[in-house]
Amino acid sequence: MGVKNVNLTDFIALTLNDLPKQKFEVTWTNQDYEFCRIYQNDRMVIDGGNEIERKVMLSNTGRATYCRLFDTASPAVGDVMHTIKVGWTQLRTDYSWDKLEILRNRNSAKQLVDLMKVRRTDGLWSLADLIEQRGWLTPTSSTDDLYPYGIPYYLRMMNSDTVVDGFVGQTIRFQDTTESTVCAGIDSATEANWRNYAALYTNVDNAFLKTFRKAFIKTQFKAPIIVSDPGDLRAAQKRIYCDSDIACELMDLADAKDDNHRGKDVLGNLTVDNGSNVYLNRLAVVSINQLEGVTDPHTSDVVAPIYCVDFKYFQPYVQADWWMEESEPMIDRSQPTTVTVYLFGSHQNLCSNVKRAGFVVHKAITG
Repeated sequence: MGVKNVNLTDFIALTLNDLPKQKFEVTWTNQDYEFCRIYQNDRMVIDGGNEIERKVMLSNTGRATYCRLFDTASPAVGDVMHTIKVGWTQLRTDYSWDKLEILRNRNSAKQLVDLMKVRRTDGLWSLADLIEQRGWLTPTSSTDDLYPYGIPYYLRMMNSDTVVDGFVGQTIRFQDTTESTVCAGIDSATEANWRNYAALYTNVDNAFLKTFRKAFIKTQFKAPIIVSDPGDLRAAQKRIYCDSDIACELMDLADAKDDNHRGKDVLGNLTVDNGSNVYLNRLAVVSINQLEGVTDPHTSDVVAPIYCVDFKYFQPYVQADWWMEESEPMIDRSQPTTVTVYLFGSHQNLCSNVKRAGFVVHKAITG
């Protein structure tokens, strides 16, 4: 007597929820899955609605003044609030089994579990690669609503042929070579306080360390004692990201300063631990595959960016009740012996304060 589809789908659902810890190797694509790391329950924000909106104050009305006795006053108010708007993006993955595969392995618990787990790992691995890839890219164009806003969307590089470091990161370079200064609904061309810090470097040397330290100092903002900071004061990590060549050059620079350094010796705020990590200003430097050989989409210049990201202000948002939602096993009449499970999610990356969210140091872009 055959196995009914309803019984088969119930069996798959129960098995997926109770997979034992069978072991097998996976040749992962990335050494670190940073975006999957930040999409953890203690870091991501759960939200709803048709899009994500947050308020930011970019300037004040300048009402403070010194005065003499009996001077008259003319109170006034101004509209100083701006709205950050970003839309949701949707993603999915799936994993499937043929009914005959399951029936042929049902007498061996280990083989059946391996079959279940391998297919699921395959789908989740693909999803992790997709999230990681798009996290280090801008969308295709200013009107693209398919892909999320990666780190280069908010921490923008300097304009081509400019050489003065500072809060000059205002132009988004999209993947189709177009550009825009409108970031999350606010135009950085007219709002100077909606620009991130960006700087240039040529080589990883002492001059680079000075450039990095200045960027680090310039992006440290604290509210005055007389004003309570209205922002989200949650604890979050700050990390540095670059390609593997830059990470190795930083290690070489640490070695050049002191060949006899030991675990986490301080080398002018450039430190090395007992493993393979290097630290700048006590922040971990993480090598990212997606930053290998990065070129400017418009000019094709090799820019070798080094990003410093403060995750207090760069936050992953997931839609309420629609993140990592696994469907029930289903059968399509066009494939009557195939059982498929889908995994769905809706998410976006939001930067609430580009001046405090970090900075980017990169090589020159020529026009």
